[in-house]
Amino acid sequence: MQVNIAIATNINFYKKTIPIIVKSLVDAGIDKEYIFIFNGGFDKREEIVENEIKTIFLDHNSFEYAPLIDIAENKLESDYWFLIHDTCKVGPNFKNILCSVVCDNPIKVALKRSPSMSIGLYKYDYILKYYDKLIKIKNKDYSLEGLQKWKQWGIDSEDHLLWKHEPENTTLFNPDNSFTKIKQENWYGQSTVRIVEYYPQLDLYKNKSNWCPKKTMELNL
Repeated sequence: MQVNIAIATNINFYKKTIPIIVKSLVDAGIDKEYIFIFNGGFDKREEIVENEIKTIFLDHNSFEYAPLIDIAENKLESDYWFLIHDTCKVGPNFKNILCSVVCDNPIKVALKRSPSMSIGLYKYDYILKYYDKLIKIKNKDYSLEGLQKWKQWGIDSEDHLLWKHEPENTTLFNPDNSFTKIKQENWYGQSTVRIVEYYPQLDLYKNKSNWCPKKTMELNL
């Protein structure tokens, strides 16, 4: 089974976030050819390969759904895609856990019980099945108001293609181990207040600025 890693990033974040997450993936044993960076917020779609890793510059900024939209639109084949935010990093056990889950041929596997930030494993055929639903949330409005609107929508509609669909079964990496350990830290040296959540069920860390509903969601790193 081929599992590609889909990193969701954007024009404002990638220079600081991508080096951290990519290094952690490579250190965990993920081959570079299976790492794909989906970079939102540009004028046109373009693909490049740099340091053996493919970056796809996107003509839309659809936050964490941007990779799934591009995969569906451009038929980027793989048995599975693992969707991860650029503001994550993984530990040394990540690859082994991910590969062990694929052996069961699941449709989709969530990081934790909903809400799961859409982070999880998606079967390629499942992504294609919901092509129309994904295209409807493709955001090409780069204004502050447009980005804020879709960021708010994403909070209210979290796990839009993960927990939100039945009868397709959503499983968990470890149903008995979905707790988090939290501390305050900004990995990127910025002033935005961020917290770190650790998910031992996948050996994954998430650096978050939006961890509760707000009238105005944080859009800065």
